[in-house]
Amino acid sequence: MSKRILWKDAWQAISRSLGRFIAIFLLMAVSAFALIGLKITGPDMRQTATSFFAQHHLADTTITSNYGLDSRDRQIIRQQKSVKQVDFGYLQDSTIDQTNRALRIFSQTNGVSSWQTVSGHLPHHDDEIAVSYLLKGKYHIGQWITLKQAGSLKHRQFKIVGFARSSEYLDRSDIGQTTVGTGQLSGVAVVKKSAFKTGTAYAIARVTYNQTAKMNPYSSRYTNYVEKQQQLKKALNRHGKTKQQKLERQLKAAQQQLAQATQQAAVLQQKNAEAGNAALIQQAAALKKQQTKLKQLGTRTYTLSDRTENPGYAIYRSNAERVDILADVFPVLLFAIAALVSLTTMTRFVEEERIQIGTFKALGYSNADVAKKFALFSLLASSAGVALGAWGGFMVLPKIIFKAYAANSTLSGFQLHFSWALLLTTWLIAILCTTGAALWALHRDLKAKPAALLLPKPPKGGSRILLERWHWLWNRLSFNYKVTMRNLFRYKSRALMTIFGVAGCTGLLVMGFGIRDSLSGISNIEYSRIIKYDLIAVQNSNSSAKQRQQLKKELNGKSVKGHTGIYFEQLTKKAGDDDATQSISLIVPNNEKNFKQYFAVKNRQTKKTLKLPQDGVIISEKMARLLNAKKGSSIKLKDASGKWRTMKVAGIMEMYIGHYVLMSPQAYQKIFHQSYQTNAQLITLKKGAKLQRESQRLMATGAVKGINQNVNNQRTIDNIMGSLNRVMIILIGLAALLALVVIYNLSNINIEERMRELSTIKVLGFYDQEVTLYIYRETVILSVIGILLGYLVGIGLHRFIILSLPPANAMFDPTMTLTNFIVSALIPAVITAGVAMAMHRKIRSVDMLDALSSVD
Repeated sequence: MSKRILWKDAWQAISRSLGRFIAIFLLMAVSAFALIGLKITGPDMRQTATSFFAQHHLADTTITSNYGLDSRDRQIIRQQKSVKQVDFGYLQDSTIDQTNRALRIFSQTNGVSSWQTVSGHLPHHDDEIAVSYLLKGKYHIGQWITLKQAGSLKHRQFKIVGFARSSEYLDRSDIGQTTVGTGQLSGVAVVKKSAFKTGTAYAIARVTYNQTAKMNPYSSRYTNYVEKQQQLKKALNRHGKTKQQKLERQLKAAQQQLAQATQQAAVLQQKNAEAGNAALIQQAAALKKQQTKLKQLGTRTYTLSDRTENPGYAIYRSNAERVDILADVFPVLLFAIAALVSLTTMTRFVEEERIQIGTFKALGYSNADVAKKFALFSLLASSAGVALGAWGGFMVLPKIIFKAYAANSTLSGFQLHFSWALLLTTWLIAILCTTGAALWALHRDLKAKPAALLLPKPPKGGSRILLERWHWLWNRLSFNYKVTMRNLFRYKSRALMTIFGVAGCTGLLVMGFGIRDSLSGISNIEYSRIIKYDLIAVQNSNSSAKQRQQLKKELNGKSVKGHTGIYFEQLTKKAGDDDATQSISLIVPNNEKNFKQYFAVKNRQTKKTLKLPQDGVIISEKMARLLNAKKGSSIKLKDASGKWRTMKVAGIMEMYIGHYVLMSPQAYQKIFHQSYQTNAQLITLKKGAKLQRESQRLMATGAVKGINQNVNNQRTIDNIMGSLNRVMIILIGLAALLALVVIYNLSNINIEERMRELSTIKVLGFYDQEVTLYIYRETVILSVIGILLGYLVGIGLHRFIILSLPPANAMFDPTMTLTNFIVSALIPAVITAGVAMAMHRKIRSVDMLDALSSVD
C-alpha cells in the first residue's frame, strides 16, 4: 500500500498545528538548555583549572620555615621517594615607595608553579620585575619602582618589564596578609633568583609528586595522596628539633664563655683590659643579636601547605561544586513541568486527529503506519528543541556562568567540552516526554474500531459537583461562576496540568528570588549588625617597650573610636563534604562587657544575647552544622601548635561568613591549660577615618605583626555572593520563559479543545469579552491555586538549596522577604494576562458557523 498520502498528511500536520509544534520545541529547548548547561559547567570549570595547573606545573605541596630552609632541609626534601621535582626559592614582602601597596616578591621558579606572561616579558636582569596583571592599571611597562624594604633583595629599584599571572594566586581580591605596609598584600611580583642576595636561606620549597601528574586534582584520590605525604614533615621536624637544640647549646656555651671572659678581664692590666672590653662588647653584641633572633623566631617550625592553601583555589573549587548542586535540582523540575505539559499537548493532538486515525485504519493502514505521524511530529519538535538547547547548553550557558564566577578569579582561557553521553541522555528524556507521551495517548485509540473512531468523541456526562451540595454558597453564585465551577471539576486532567505547570514555574521563581534574598545583604548584616569592629591588630610579642608605647599612642589617637584587648588565634579542623581544612578564628575577650560593643553574640532563632560561659565555648552556626554539633556537644579543634583541644559547646551564635569560637578567659585557661593574656586588639575607627592609613600607622609602630581588615573580608564575600546572584538571575529568566511557554500552551489547548462550546455561547449572544472571561475565569482560578501551591514548592526548594549551595565557610540567610512572593506571583499573573489578550483576539476571529459544523 502506498505511503505517500500518509507521509504527506504527517508533514502537513506540522503546519496545521504550528503553535503546538513551537510550544513543544520551546519546552524542550529551555529544558535541554538548563540541563546540559548546568551539568556541563561544573566539569568545564574544573577541567579549565586542571589544564591551567598542569600547564604551569602547580606545586602539590609548598614548604616554609620560620628559620628558612638550610642545606640539610633541602637534602631531606629531595630524598623523599615520592618527590618528582623540587624548586627552592626566595620571597620578600615590601611596600612600594610613596604608596601603601605591599607586594610579595618571589624569585623565578624552575618549572614548578611557573608564571604566565600577560604582557611584556619575565625579568632577564637582576633589576627587572614583572608584577601581577591585576596592577596593570596602576603601573606600566618601563616604569621604575622603588621598594621601601629591600630585605634579602640586592636592589631597591626595579624596572617593570611585564605583567604576569601567578599560578598560585587565583583570587583577585584576597591575596593575603603581610607584616609590612597596611598588613594586606596588594599584589605579587616576580624577579630573577639572582636578584636575591647570595647566602640567604631559601624561604620556600615547591614540590611535585610522581603519582599526582595523572590524578584529577579535584578528586578525593588526589587529596588523600597529598595528605599522606606527612613523613616529609616528620623528617623535617626531627632535623629542626636537633638543630634547635644545637643552637641553644651554642648560645648557652657562648654565654658561659662570655661570663668567663668577663671575669678574666677584671684581673688584667688597665691597657689590656680596654682591648679586652672592646672584644667583649663585640662578642656580647653578637650574642645578644642571636638571642633576639631566637626569641623572635621561637621554636623552629615547618609548614607544609597543599593547593587548598593557595588564595582562591578552594573558592574556585567550591564555585564549581555550587553549579553541580543547582544542576541536580533546577533542570529536574524544568523537565518534570515540560513532561506534564507535553503529555497534555500530545494527548490533545491525538484527540483532534481521532477521525483521521479512524480514516487511515479504515483504509487498511496498520497501527504502526498511523503512529508515524505523531512520532514524526513529536520527534522533530523535541529533537529540534534539544538541538537548540544543547547548542546553548554546551556553548553559551557555561561561558555566562564562568564569567560570573571569573569576576573573582584570575583563571582565564575557559575551556568548553562536549559530552555525547549528556546529549544522548537529554535527547532520550525529551523523547520520553513527547514521543512517549504521544504513543501512550495513541494506544487507546488504536485499539478502537475504525467505525467508532470516525464518530466524534461523545462529551462527558454532566454530574453534580461537591460545591452544589453547599446550597448557602452555590445559590449565591452567578450563572457564569456556576459554569466555571462545573468546568473546573469536569476537565480534571486539564485543571491538574494547569495547576502543576503554574506551580512548578512559580516554585522555581520563588526559589530563585529566595536565594537572591538570602544572598543580598549578608555582608552588610555580618559587618554591621554582628561584627562591629573595623580591624583586628595582632600584636608582636617581642616588641620593645618603646614600640608598645607607640602602639598605645596610636590606639588612643584621634582616628580610633574605640578598642578592646582580646586573645586571637587561628584554629583548624577538617570538615565538610570534601573534608577540607577549615580555618576557625578563636577570640577570647579581656572584658566581656566592652566586647559587646564590637561583637554581637546572639542566637539567630531566639535573638537572645549569649553570655560567654566559664567552662564552655560559643561557636558559629555554620561551624556547628559542619561538625554536627549542638548545645552540650564536645568538639576537638587543632591549635596553632598542632595540639588538639577538646571544648564543650555552650551555645550557637548567628554568623554567616567564616567560623568563630568565642570563650571567656576562664574557659581558655581550662581548655588550653595556660594563663590568659591578650595578643590583639579589636579596633573601631571614627567616621571618615582612612582604614588603609590607620593600618599603616599601626604596622609602623613595630608592635603589630599583622592586621585583618573587615573591608577585605567584606569585598571577598560580596564578590562570591555577586557571582551566585548573577547565576540566579539566569535561572530566574529561564523559569519566567518556561512559565510563558507553559501558560500559553495550556491556554491555547483549553481554547482549541472547547472551540464548539465557545462558538455556542457566542451564537447565544455573549459578547467577545464575556466569552473570553467565560473561559479565562477557569485559567485565573487554576493559576491562583498553582501560585499558592508553587509557594510551598519554592519554600521547600529554597530551604534545600540554601543548605546545600553555600561554601563550607558560609551560610545563607534563610529569611524570605514578602517581595519575593509578590514578584513570583506577579510574573505568572502578568504572563497570564498577556496570553489572555492574545487569546481574546483569537476568540474574536472564530467563525461560529464553521466551528459548529466542523464535526457534522
